[in-house]
Amino acid sequence: MTNKVIIIIQTGQAIPSALEKHGDFNDWFIKAMNIDRSQTKTFRVFDKLIFPKPDSNKIAGIIITGSASMVTQELEWSEKTIEWLKSFLHLDIPILGVCYGHQLIAKMLGGKVDWNPLGREIGRTSVQLEPQAQHDVLFKDLIKFDCQSLDFYSTHLQSVIEPPYDVTLLGVTNLDPCHCFRYKNHIWGLQFHPEFNSEIISEYIHARSDELIIEGIDPNARIGEINCQTFGIELLKKFKDICFSI
Repeated sequence: MTNKVIIIIQTGQAIPSALEKHGDFNDWFIKAMNIDRSQTKTFRVFDKLIFPKPDSNKIAGIIITGSASMVTQELEWSEKTIEWLKSFLHLDIPILGVCYGHQLIAKMLGGKVDWNPLGREIGRTSVQLEPQAQHDVLFKDLIKFDCQSLDFYSTHLQSVIEPPYDVTLLGVTNLDPCHCFRYKNHIWGLQFHPEFNSEIISEYIHARSDELIIEGIDPNARIGEINCQTFGIELLKKFKDICFSI
């Protein structure tokens, strides 16, 4: 049995209603991956600046979570996380950045993150797959037959406005032209939340309902759209397999 662990870099905390009912960000990833908690280690970097040493003999993979903070704030813990992540670029350790983590990786690689000029993306999100996704180790097993899109859940206001020049684009949405990408063969950025289930995204829509109405978005309609199959759990299980197969 391997003694390696998946490192979860937690960059924020769940909204109160979701936290009370479903636990925190790290709990959602652990549950979705169907992994024993002992095979993970969480670092709440937004709360305390402590990072594990880069060690391929101990680290099976890394997940950088979402956050209520904005990458453009350039908070100290966020900038320190970028510096820490740079030490993994020459290693083969799989890294998965989700939402804020996706944007953080893009910034680290020279991309630009800013407020999405097309507005908020929240609820069920249809990710239109680029041809490269058909051969991507993380995505290819999720794609059935001639499928051109996959559904996930998302909630974000900022996006990767200009992707790094040397990444492989894997998917886009109507509101986000750089919704997911891969760098080299072991680092992925996902704007969507594969760790969300229908109950969690419902909590976020309810919590943001006043803002959504002001923005011209019907919260009830968005909640009505979430009762469908999404592929987040399958993707995270695949990421887990990739981590422990190296």
